[in-house]
Parts: sequence; C-alpha cells; structure tokens
Amino acid sequence: MQSARLVFFLAACLAFAAPTSAEAQSLQRLSFQGSGAAVFPTSTSSDFENATRLGWEGQLRYTFSRFSLGAGYQRSTVYKLQDLDFSASVPVWFLEPRYVAAANSTAALYLAGRLGVGSLVCKPKTDCVEQDMELAFGGGGGVLIAVSERVSVDLGSQYFTTRFTPSVSTTKTWSGYLLARAGLSIGL
Repeated sequence: MQSARLVFFLAACLAFAAPTSAEAQSLQRLSFQGSGAAVFPTSTSSDFENATRLGWEGQLRYTFSRFSLGAGYQRSTVYKLQDLDFSASVPVWFLEPRYVAAANSTAALYLAGRLGVGSLVCKPKTDCVEQDMELAFGGGGGVLIAVSERVSVDLGSQYFTTRFTPSVSTTKTWSGYLLARAGLSIGL
C-alpha cells in the first residue's frame, strides 16, 4: 500500500512540475472512463473474511471546465469465504462530481465526491439475507495524465461506505472500503 502511495505521489509531482491553466481538462468535453481497482476493506465483520479484492467501474463524464460530472456503475468483490463457494460484491450506481485543483498541459490533479445507491449481492444468492438498495457515498482524488488529445490515464483512489445486512445478523451494518484505481478516459 505504501509503494502505491509513493508511485502516486511521484507521478503527481512529475505531472505538475510546470503548471499552467486547467484547460487540459476541457480537451475531453464528453468522455467514457473504464478502470480496475484494488479494494481494501477498512472495517471488519465477524460474518465475512476481509482481504484485498478486485473491482471495476465504468462512467460517462461531461466536463464543464474545472468542474465535471460523471455517472456510472461500480462493482467490487468485497468478501469471500475460503471454505465455501461464497462471495459478496457491492454494485453501486453513482454520480461523481470532480473539481480540478491543479493542471498543466499534460496532467490534471482532481478531487472527487461520489454519491449513489447499491446493495450487497451474494453468490450463491441463497447464502445472504435479502438486501435493500442503500445509500453509498465517499470521496477521493487522482491525477489524469494525457496520452493524446482524446486519451488520458486516470490514477486515483477513493474511500466509500455503504450499509448492508450480514448473513447472520438482521442489523444493518456500515462498511467502508478504500479503492486504488487505474484506468483510461477516452474522449468521445
């Protein structure tokens, strides 16, 4: 985890060595972004085994200037049981506003919030209590590095939290996750 932070910090320092305006963000007014993520649970549950898992997301984004708004879908495997053929994922439909805090001609450092709805989805489905859609929210940041006029690499992280009902309990539980993301943004 510390090496990922170091790489992110060094990439941000190199990208912003000669800052100019935030116009680099406006090159892609409408874009599609796809990314993969490493998911780190930040809370423990006695019902499930916590460990680093994988996830992915896709979103459509419209950029106004320093502000942009994305809408998308995120799915992260958050729990598995080694002894049984069981896994649990958190799919989330979300809106994500972003603000470009600093930029130059090749990169932009951004801050983001995320608000959505999701639920815990179990496989096999019969091994979980039926889940309602719940509020999911969080925030984070990252750096977009331009590869060409239409393509950027997106490196970032975010923290998000949501509620679910564990399989053994009927009490809803808040659970938090840290995501380290890497992906591509393609201007349409």
